[in-house]
Amino acid sequence: MISRRHFLTAAGALAGSHALPAIGQSDFPTRPIKLLVPFSAGGSPDVLARVIGAQAGKQMGQSMVIENRLGANGIVAAEAVARATPDGYTLLVTTGSQAINPGIYKSLPYDTLADFAPVALFTVAPALTLVVHPDSPLTTFQQFLDQARKPDGNVSFGSPGTGNTLHLAGELLNATAGTRMLHVPYKGAAPALVAVMGKEVTACFLSTTAAVMAVKAGQVRPIAVTSAKRIAAFPDVPTMAESGVPDMDYNGGWVGVFAPGKTPPAIVNKLSGEINKAMQTTEVKDKMLAWDSPPMNVTPDEFGRFFRQEMEKFARITKLANVQAT
Repeated sequence: MISRRHFLTAAGALAGSHALPAIGQSDFPTRPIKLLVPFSAGGSPDVLARVIGAQAGKQMGQSMVIENRLGANGIVAAEAVARATPDGYTLLVTTGSQAINPGIYKSLPYDTLADFAPVALFTVAPALTLVVHPDSPLTTFQQFLDQARKPDGNVSFGSPGTGNTLHLAGELLNATAGTRMLHVPYKGAAPALVAVMGKEVTACFLSTTAAVMAVKAGQVRPIAVTSAKRIAAFPDVPTMAESGVPDMDYNGGWVGVFAPGKTPPAIVNKLSGEINKAMQTTEVKDKMLAWDSPPMNVTPDEFGRFFRQEMEKFARITKLANVQAT
């Protein structure tokens, strides 16, 4: 589990708390808040947005309405938020794709740093989980590697499109382990999972949240995790490093909230405080921990520093794997 202390160390944040101004917060919000989620219903960002949003909305006395707005690896939803009135009523719930897109697209319809205000970080998952069909003959990660390294191995992996954290995990495995997996893009993490269940593809990487639910339902079987150490959700599932792929120490991605870039700091801080408070309630916290998605509790500034580091990290990975959006 990633603690707040470890997160702050990794993000290079300064020790100590930050005082949040109360000016201008008393009247906000006076109407429902829209949360744009660039991914399909049932995926980790969607599930977390619904659970956390319901509690935060209850605290503020206004509902937080989820709108799944898919398209272009999150760019469609991000552009809508970047162009929205900066009043706190339109927010973006997104993932590492927001940090990846600047490195794989020649141009974007917004400035990734200037046009967004970091609000809150839901979670930084410890690992991604590689899953296969329950009846797959590839019962171990070593068998999977051996098959995927063959020129005629016919091993494929699905992901929610090109240039997201789940896709890049597969490309990083190809680049560092010598595998020859074929990438098959889908319109969301849920369709990629369905493709594994229907044996359209050999495997896919899932967030821990999604993997826990799919494994409990008997839909897939986990064969490896991408973290340096085994994770609590799957203590019997080996890390990729245990099979000789040490460069696959790759976190399970993160989910966070952004507002339009010129949103007043008082509103950003009010939203951040309410979201963090919601994640510390027993009901929400227990659900997140059950999904091995530890709730974070960081300020907007701390999230901003973390986000800039993620942009730098993914720029290196996309260059190594030679990934460009078409």
